[in-house]
Amino acid sequence: MTPLSLFYPVSPHTVTRGWGVEDELYAEFGFKKHNGVDLALSVGQEIRAPFDCTVTLVGNHPKGSGLFVCVLSNAQYDFPDGARTRVELSFMHLSGTPVRKGMRLGVGAVLAYGGSTGKSTGPHVHIAPKRVKKGLLGYRDYDRNDANNTFDPTAYWNGAYATLS
Repeated sequence: MTPLSLFYPVSPHTVTRGWGVEDELYAEFGFKKHNGVDLALSVGQEIRAPFDCTVTLVGNHPKGSGLFVCVLSNAQYDFPDGARTRVELSFMHLSGTPVRKGMRLGVGAVLAYGGSTGKSTGPHVHIAPKRVKKGLLGYRDYDRNDANNTFDPTAYWNGAYATLS
């Protein structure tokens, strides 16, 4: 078994809004609950890869996530509910990124810089974690829930900061 173990992508690791918090403001995006965790940071602060991964998407959604980067774990992980999946992490509200689609990143590689782009309440990074399975047309969400099919990553932080080894 390979359990998911996430390194903290920013230092210090300060959660300003946890996963699953209900709020009416998410309705405009089609879900009821906060679909990730928000971590405090300063504009321009480095955000590092919390596991070995591949960049799957870099984009901008000015009225939502702002500048964002999506990464897919290189490994599959085993979860307590019996699921064995890969993990997709979307990092949102960024000020910039040195990565592009297809790049492979090791733990601790800089994947983005903190910001407050899109629909944001101030400088932070929103991290939306999803368990995904490979299907005929690419990866699909494993979970179905009212937090945009994401999962709570709290139990999977390993307590160490992501640094280059």
